Amino acid sequence: MLQLESFIFNPFAENTYVVYDEDTKDCVIIDPGCGTTNEENQLFGFIDSHHLKPLLVISTHGHIDHIMGNEAVKKRYNIKVAAHPDVKGDYGHVRQQAMLFGLFTAADCAFPERDLNDGDIIQVGNSTLEVICTPGHARGSISLYAELEGWVFTGDALFCRSIGRTDLEGGNYEQLRTSIKERLFRLPDDTEVFSGHGEPTTIFDEQRYNMYIG
Repeated sequence: MLQLESFIFNPFAENTYVVYDEDTKDCVIIDPGCGTTNEENQLFGFIDSHHLKPLLVISTHGHIDHIMGNEAVKKRYNIKVAAHPDVKGDYGHVRQQAMLFGLFTAADCAFPERDLNDGDIIQVGNSTLEVICTPGHARGSISLYAELEGWVFTGDALFCRSIGRTDLEGGNYEQLRTSIKERLFRLPDDTEVFSGHGEPTTIFDEQRYNMYIG
């Protein structure tokens, strides 16, 4: 069974997740948003103190608040960054995004070296994460489903009582609504939802109480 640890990083209060197998110590880092030395030390301190073995950085999408720590994590553990092929357009605007928000340390960011497509399986110790394409908030947005544990990591597609904004380049409300209703809402009701911002929720609660989906 997998375990997880979450961190809240950068001015956007982004959720970074370390998902790990307690037996094998294998782990993946989902959306490392650490943008300062202090935040990097928090992330690295947890990984190192638990003797974890990082396998991969996974980007749910290519917005700056979710990828600004990619370079630091990649260099420290000599691992690859993985994302859907369609995120490359947003990665190409990283420097522009960083300068716009004054995040100068994030201007250089490790680009994805491994493609993740719908249905791909990522092995983490004795468990797996399944890639589910959930575009609409951004091009190439993916979610990651841990069936055994009953978890789904949704990036900025689905939040507790909310959804990702669709007014940025590559956003599309109808596409996002379809992603949520036809992909995420088909998961079991008791699936725990871990989003890119905010508190966890469940598929059951969002089906019934999320006013933005309808």
